[in-house]
This record gives sequence, structure tokens and C-alpha cells, in this order.
Amino acid sequence: MKRPRALILPILLLLILAACGGPTSATDGGDGNGNGNGSSSGAEASQSEAAQPSAEASSGGNGHSAGDLDSLVEALTPPNATEISRTTAGGGAFVAWQSTDSADSLKSFYESAIPDAGMTIFSTTSASGSYAWVFAQDEGSSFGGSVTVGPSSDGSDGASVVIGVTTE
Repeated sequence: MKRPRALILPILLLLILAACGGPTSATDGGDGNGNGNGSSSGAEASQSEAAQPSAEASSGGNGHSAGDLDSLVEALTPPNATEISRTTAGGGAFVAWQSTDSADSLKSFYESAIPDAGMTIFSTTSASGSYAWVFAQDEGSSFGGSVTVGPSSDGSDGASVVIGVTTE
């Protein structure tokens, strides 16, 4: 019975990311392979976005560059974890990890890592050994996202972690 609940949280996170203006092909012009989907499962998309910060961010405005996005993902990378997947596009990222740490241990990690990254936690949810946080730079900011931590989906010790972040 725990398996279906463990699948609901990552799906919910994906929906939240999409609702917050997540990856769109119109924003980044595609992935360079002619398919225009703008998604990637490697560091290529992160590097290409980091090389193209927004004009507003470059000029010292209040915009956020892909470098900010990469820094946020790095700050929220769980300890003792292996990256399972990464999709970046249009000022957003969706990353999943498998950690050898327990969900309870990662709960403590994220309760300090999110504020340490300069973000404010606006909502915290826990159910059946899973935890989720919704955060942003400040109220009304579009620079933020969510983190979901739950028991390992393969039944082993450890936890699964999924983050969705956006700068737009």
C-alpha cells in the first residue's frame, strides 16, 4: 500500500513545477537536436543554460540566471546520494536522487539547507514517512520550488528525493 503513495509525491511535484512555469520549449528554443522539447538527462542542458544568463541578471537587475538555478540545485543536492535523472529547460530544473540516508535524516538536512540557500519555506507537509517543502526566495517571488523526500521506492534502506526549481 505504501508504493502508490510513494509514486503520488513525485507526480504531484511534477504538476507543481508545470504550474509554476516549468520547462517549455518556447522559452529555450529546443535542445539543438531538432525536436524542440528542451529536455535533457545530462549536464549538457545545465551547461548551455549557465552559458546564457538573462540580460536582466547580467545587468544587475532582479532577474535570476541559470547560474542561480545551478547553485540552488547544488545547495539542495542530498548527502550520500546518486542522481537518477535531471531535466532542465526554460529556467527550471527537475532532479531526482536516491540517497542512502533515511527520509528522517534528510528531513533535518532540508530544514536547514533550504534557508541556507537563501530561500524561505512557505509550506511543509508530512505523511506516511514522506516530507515535502514549498519554498521561494521571498513572498511573490518566482525563484523557488519544492523538495519531496520519501522512503526508497525500491524497498531498500534510504530515501528518494525529488526537487523542482524554477527561476521564472
